[in-house]
Parts: sequence; C-alpha cells; structure tokens
Amino acid sequence: MRIICENCKSTDVAKQGFRYNKTGKKQKYHCNKCKGWFVIDDGFKKMRHKPKDIVRAVHQHTDGLSLFKTQTHLWQHDGIKVTRWTISQWTKKYSSFLKSSTLKRKAKAKRKTTSG
Repeated sequence: MRIICENCKSTDVAKQGFRYNKTGKKQKYHCNKCKGWFVIDDGFKKMRHKPKDIVRAVHQHTDGLSLFKTQTHLWQHDGIKVTRWTISQWTKKYSSFLKSSTLKRKAKAKRKTTSG
C-alpha cells in the first residue's frame, strides 16, 4: 500500500514514530517534500472514544435500543460516559458505513460456504 501525504499528495513519506492518545497508538508519517506529518485516517479521525465503543453504541442503537437505553448500557457495563446527542451523531455518521461493511463480510462468508 502506497502512503500519500495528506497535505501535498507526495509519495515521498517515511514512518516517524507513533501518536498516542486515549484511544491508543497510531503510526505517524513525515513528508519529506512539505516537511509536515500526518496520521492515516481510519474513519475514526478526531474521535475521543475508542472505535470499538463507537461501533458498539451504533449497533445497539440501530438494533432498536433507544438513545437513553444505549447511553445507560454504555455507562453501566463499560464505564463510558457519553451523551445521547453524541450517540445520535455517531449513528448518523457510521451506520451506513457499518451496514456496508457487515454486508460485505456476510457475502464473503456466504461465498466461502458455497464454494467449500
């Protein structure tokens, strides 16, 4: 996979350590052309919560739990304090992405079972 600088679109980039925050560590890259650094966007850029927690909240809400019940469940079972508005925003942002990736995974599994 070729890494392209987000700032100047150059391919002259090098790994430059890691960026650490509450959600974990991510590989940093340094562009030799524009001298800037960046982290590859994994779809959860600038999110304060861990991707697995966001995915869990979106799945619970899209599976029929109310915003209040989803919020309460996250607090009681995972110790995650998040507002109902935030859960609603996550659902708007990620539900279509998660549905498409789930459908792709199911189709791939179905192909494996029918071919084997």
